[in-house]
Amino acid sequence: MKTLMVVDPQMCTECQDCINACKKEHGISRAKKTSTVPIFCLQCHPEKAFCARICPTGAIHEKNGTLMVDEDTCILCRLCLIACPVGMMVIDSENKTMQKCTLCMDSDCIIPACVEACKDNVLKVFSIEELEELKGKVEYTDFLNEVMKDFQGKK
Repeated sequence: MKTLMVVDPQMCTECQDCINACKKEHGISRAKKTSTVPIFCLQCHPEKAFCARICPTGAIHEKNGTLMVDEDTCILCRLCLIACPVGMMVIDSENKTMQKCTLCMDSDCIIPACVEACKDNVLKVFSIEELEELKGKVEYTDFLNEVMKDFQGKK
């Protein structure tokens, strides 16, 4: 099932608990802080994801609806870093591979560490189907509509 993380930027207090939780869980933060709110991987559709399409070894692939980096296949060429439209590929210099947000599907977390740590409750994980049901019912409808554009007809 394809899932996405949504941030309500109007409610974020910029506490950085999500970024710290990610770093604690993975040893490296897979999220980045902008001047206002944290940004995360868009979890692009695998057929459209620039990072996956440009990877010469196929190290970036879909698993259970989320794009993952196969550390054994990644050659640290950094092409995905250049191709990602939001700059969410992260260099793991210790393991010499690229990393990206996987919604903690590569850890023991049931709920992503960043979502669990968010005391303001502004991070949410939704399936595409849940987002479709929410359209028009939330304050940041324009944002959700923009997120949904890439996924229309790709369920």
